[in-house]
Amino acid sequence: MAEVTNFVCIGCPVGCPLQLTHEGTEIQEILGQACNRGAKYARQEFVDPRRGMSTTVAIRGARWRRLPVKVTKAIPKDRVIEAARLIHALQLNAPVRRGDVLIRDILGEPGIDVVATRTMLAV
Repeated sequence: MAEVTNFVCIGCPVGCPLQLTHEGTEIQEILGQACNRGAKYARQEFVDPRRGMSTTVAIRGARWRRLPVKVTKAIPKDRVIEAARLIHALQLNAPVRRGDVLIRDILGEPGIDVVATRTMLAV
């Protein structure tokens, strides 16, 4: 028996309402997308939902007390809180350069690193 799962696409600012029809894990049809990103988003969200993530971490000896960081690729949606806890536990010392890898393979996900998105020199 076919079921419908609804999504709101986040691929662009339009926010198309999407309807994904499926039987179990087999996708039959995706409707509602105004561009090609919509179907790709719905398929990914149904099969393996992931999220990008950026936040800040504590840094000592720099001009500012927080350093902006991000993950290099999207992480599993159901593990975002776990990743945030790991990232927020970091205690860094200046200097740190933009692009420095702060956590390699976060959550055991090969190739997904946490990197600095700003250079913070020691003061």
